[in-house]
Order: sequence, then structure tokens, then C-alpha cells
Amino acid sequence: MFALNHEGIAGYDPAQVDVFMRRVETQFGEPQRNLVTSSMVTAVRFALVPGGYQIKAVDNTLAKLADTLETREISHRMRRGGKSQLASELRAATKAISQVLKVGAVESFSIERRGYRKSHVKSLIAGIAVVRGELISPEAFEVRTRELGRARSGFGRAEVDDFCSLVASAMNKQKALS
Repeated sequence: MFALNHEGIAGYDPAQVDVFMRRVETQFGEPQRNLVTSSMVTAVRFALVPGGYQIKAVDNTLAKLADTLETREISHRMRRGGKSQLASELRAATKAISQVLKVGAVESFSIERRGYRKSHVKSLIAGIAVVRGELISPEAFEVRTRELGRARSGFGRAEVDDFCSLVASAMNKQKALS
């Protein structure tokens, strides 16, 4: 399904990835079943094994799937319940994003060993703004797949990942509402 690494290079466990991707395939074939949601795609983690699937290729595919599923979920929610709930969620998300932008990365994210490079995270945040309630940001896919590097002492990966998911989700909601 994905390209394999050389035997000495760790990658995602092919068996785990294949099982998950079969679930995704079933979900796309039968959208009413709700086997896989966008939040499940963003939260999935795979074991690393020598010679496994190339991480970047799998991560990019998962980011695209998350956006596709989220767009479907948003459309479904709008058909079912209108725009008001989504608009409320978008306002709450932009408020939370604004707070991170206001205080900055140093105040927003904890420091951990083997975290994301501080300069990369700060650069990502510099490309995001909230102007008169409207989120200005790179596309959701770019936010989800932005290379943030690794540092001996960097920003907490889980916290930054959650922020990136919040921004990507807000962008998808904003696009659907416009």
C-alpha cells in the first residue's frame, strides 16, 4: 500500500497501517456506517518497526483523509442541523486560537525532551492570524503536515498537534460556512 523503508530504518508497522486503511476504505464505501471519523484519523498511532512503511507518506495520507472526512462530517451536520452550531464552534475555536497567538508559543506550550523545534513552531504560528473574527491560515492540509522537526528540548508535541488540529478544523468549518 505504501513504500517500505530499508530494513535498518524504522517505519510504521505495515500490518497496523493496513488494518486501519481497510477500515477507512470500508468507511468510504459505506459512509452511513461511521466506522472512522476525522478525529479518529488524527489520533491514530502506529508502532515503529524496522523496514516499515515510510512515515511521511502515511502521515500525509492520514492528513488528507482527516480533512476529507471532516469536510463530509461538517456538510452532514449542516444538512441535519443548520449552520448555527458550527458557527458557534468556529467562534470558540478562533477565540482559543487567538489566545495562543496573543500569548505566543512559549506561554502556550510546555517544553519536553524530543519535542518540536521551537523555531519551526513559532514560524507556523507567525503564519496564522485572526482578523475581525476570521481565521487567516494556511490550508488545513498544510497545517496538519507542516514539518516541525525535533529538538532535544522543544515544544510539547501533543500540545502542538492539538493546536494544529484545532486550526485545521477551524479552517474547514470556516470554509464550509462561507
